[in-house]
Amino acid sequence: MVRSLFNKYTAATKEKSFKGKYLKNLSSSFILNVGSILITYLTNLILTNITNKAEYGAYVAVNNLASIIALFAPLGLSTLVIRQIGEYKSGKQFALIKGMNHFSAWFIFTSSAILSFLTYLACVHFDLIKGLDNPVYLIIGLSTVPFLALMSYHQAVLSALQHTGKALLGEKIIRPILLAAGSALIFYFYGLPDGGDLINLFLIACIIVFLINYSLMRRGLKFEIPEGHGKEYDKLNWIKQGWIFVPISMLSVINAKIDVQMIGMLMDKGIALDKIAVYNVANKAAQGVSLALLIANYVLGPSVAELYYSNEMDRLQNVVTKTAKLVTLITIPPVIILIIFGKWLLGLYGEGYEEGYTSMIILTIGQFINVFTGSVGYLLLVTKNEKYSFWGMGISVVLNIALNYLLIDEYGIEGVSFATALAIAAWNFIMLYYLLKKTGINPLPFSLPKRKN
Repeated sequence: MVRSLFNKYTAATKEKSFKGKYLKNLSSSFILNVGSILITYLTNLILTNITNKAEYGAYVAVNNLASIIALFAPLGLSTLVIRQIGEYKSGKQFALIKGMNHFSAWFIFTSSAILSFLTYLACVHFDLIKGLDNPVYLIIGLSTVPFLALMSYHQAVLSALQHTGKALLGEKIIRPILLAAGSALIFYFYGLPDGGDLINLFLIACIIVFLINYSLMRRGLKFEIPEGHGKEYDKLNWIKQGWIFVPISMLSVINAKIDVQMIGMLMDKGIALDKIAVYNVANKAAQGVSLALLIANYVLGPSVAELYYSNEMDRLQNVVTKTAKLVTLITIPPVIILIIFGKWLLGLYGEGYEEGYTSMIILTIGQFINVFTGSVGYLLLVTKNEKYSFWGMGISVVLNIALNYLLIDEYGIEGVSFATALAIAAWNFIMLYYLLKKTGINPLPFSLPKRKN
């Protein structure tokens, strides 16, 4: 029976239909993300065991700050391109795809460089990372911002072209491998690496992955776009449309990254970096719970856009429901494993990391709620109801920052975890409400009673 099901699935992935593309993307995304979880786990395991806790915390804090700037730097273009490529492909407007890609690359590079410089000035003036006394760490870390921002854009283009596996390869597999291998070599030849060594390695890995992603994106565009098309530009419209997503992107980044930043800003200078190290390990473990949803989002976004613009709503709902059921079933075992064996797993990272167990459980609950409510954010985006996502995120960010400020002094990283988990739940339930109300699309793994007219 298993072999029969496997053969049917393999045959289905080879079909040139919508179903075939969807299953192929789902398979490649699943393999890459599972591989990424294992590689990232091993990478962090190596780093925490060969690096002083405070130095590892410094590396995490600087990278977290760089990631915040990199996610904001595209000013909405990385989000917009997912929707526009689907729309342009449907209308066979291939010249606009090429033009948008060319314009976005230069725009994102310029904005990244400017924002990196301003962030450095702000960090030096306001001491945004307590305990980080070496400004070189910050300079090197912020140098990764243009590469991270452009990598994100390249991923978005490849995802929109439904080359999901290629979109994830660099970030999920190659970069953590390079980081783990480099840090192990430093340890072998020179002894314990410090935070600066890790940040240098991260910059080198980012440059390599940037070049790989750029090459894959160019090949993807060449494969999807017929020859003979030049570049057409709609710059003002792209900037205008991109700015619509800026508040959403900004709030999304704050929601995802503010926890580490709040620890660095509000905790005592003597313990801030140590606590960042412990919290980061616990948070990474909890984020593994939402692996299946992450995979589904990469595949579902472009697929839903294609069905939505073709007005195939019944087919769209069928795809969303089946995906939600599969994602929820896949998520339950990791939750159980973390609850039972979580303390032991955290202990593998080194002495003192077990104290993150309570934080990990709180964050795991938040991530399970995120999974259970489904791909609400992506569905609001592709159905052009992103303003409701913005409202949900706005409430979530205010709640997150307020609770962090109130709880961090008395409850430490457990208070940060509670604030983060509650913010995740609030955001998802608000988006769920508006998705059901405005589109009728149900992202949950079960059917809801139909509303009476």
